[in-house]
Amino acid sequence: MTQTRPPIVVCTKTHDLPNGRVSFLGAAQTVTPAMSLVELDGITLLVDCGAEPGRDNTPTELPDDAYEADAVLLTHGHLDHVGGISALLASGFNAPIYGTSATLAIARIVLGDSIRLRGGRHRDVRAFLGGFDHMARAMKYDEPFSPIASRDLQVTFREAGHILGSASVEIVSPGSRILFSGDLGRPKSPILRDYNTTWDDSKPFDLVVMESTYGDRVHEDGPDQVRENLFEIIERARADGGHILVPAFAIGRTQAIIYHLDNLVESGRLENLPVAVDTPMGLRVTETYSVFNKLFDEEALDKLSREDDPLDFKGLYAVRKGRDSRRLRDMKQTMLIIAGSGMCTGGRIVEHLVELLPYSETNVLFVGYQAHGTPGRAIIGAAERAKDGPSETVKLGGANVPVRAKVDVLHGLSAHADRKELAAWLDAIPGVQKVALHHGDVDAQNSFQKWYK
Repeated sequence: MTQTRPPIVVCTKTHDLPNGRVSFLGAAQTVTPAMSLVELDGITLLVDCGAEPGRDNTPTELPDDAYEADAVLLTHGHLDHVGGISALLASGFNAPIYGTSATLAIARIVLGDSIRLRGGRHRDVRAFLGGFDHMARAMKYDEPFSPIASRDLQVTFREAGHILGSASVEIVSPGSRILFSGDLGRPKSPILRDYNTTWDDSKPFDLVVMESTYGDRVHEDGPDQVRENLFEIIERARADGGHILVPAFAIGRTQAIIYHLDNLVESGRLENLPVAVDTPMGLRVTETYSVFNKLFDEEALDKLSREDDPLDFKGLYAVRKGRDSRRLRDMKQTMLIIAGSGMCTGGRIVEHLVELLPYSETNVLFVGYQAHGTPGRAIIGAAERAKDGPSETVKLGGANVPVRAKVDVLHGLSAHADRKELAAWLDAIPGVQKVALHHGDVDAQNSFQKWYK
């Protein structure tokens, strides 16, 4: 018997519950920043407290309601889900902040880096992290807990498969049951376990809040095809004799690329190619992944059991100092350089591009979405138009840089589920009364609503 699909509400900020309501303080009609207020029987919970990614300054003020929360529940450690916490703490906020151990560890890295980018000194970072650690509460997957002592309300973190430690948040009170998807990953993604699809049916879900980043599309390539495409691109680039530059996000994308490269190296298909991880944050996050490797999927755990670290291989080098980063460009042998930021808005990748984009033997490989208005998007556009005309320039590091390098885009590495994968997650949940989409632009939300019926 086919289950009737629940009604879906799009682009709506407030959703009533039998004993309260959920309000989107962010990401109601956009992808970022994620921040939702849950009010139940006089208890107020903040699910995520994000800031806009791609900006170096955390917002100085949050919506007024955010400061009144009795506790914060974090789905994962990306900036658009945790970046507002520094403003929260600066206001004198003194309530528990819950997340999985891996989420809290990654959040520390992200928030500390954000303070440094805003010009904060070492003592500023240390003071903030001290306050954060004082309020942080690490919780395990699938073990209910009470975020407010002596109150009849339970929260459970469930695997979301987006980045290490990512979680969906289930909230159960006497009057209602709510589920926040958090950001949902793609099933069978490298390293990570698949999102949870096992739910008890003892009580219906009054509201499911689901992300809709890619509610309007289907990802065509799976992990095996991604790896094959990566190998072919590398082999073509090596024939040109120049460096291969990979702008990559520090969290998730850098580790996925390393994992695919490890597979190619360990299988003997990829030999004698030095790979430099030239992103300080990416290195710290990769180390965090290794600390919490018990959260890896079965394939990655099997590699570890055979003493094959899936995030390390012969020829992989960590570049920590700026002067060593600059030396990479002087290497005569072709090498692959993974550097931040993913959209070329800052970080070490900018210096590499400024110097190497003008050379035809250089290859640039984009492994993530490039938003309109970003240098990464401009580079792709300039390279595409140069196929039928003269080379163009892009603005990078304050200079107009000619784009003569070859540019490839590797699809299929998205950390977000597509519409079919979102539907599969949603269809596994029993007794859903209503679905509210957020964390997606208007077109994506409307598209999913129309398609899902």
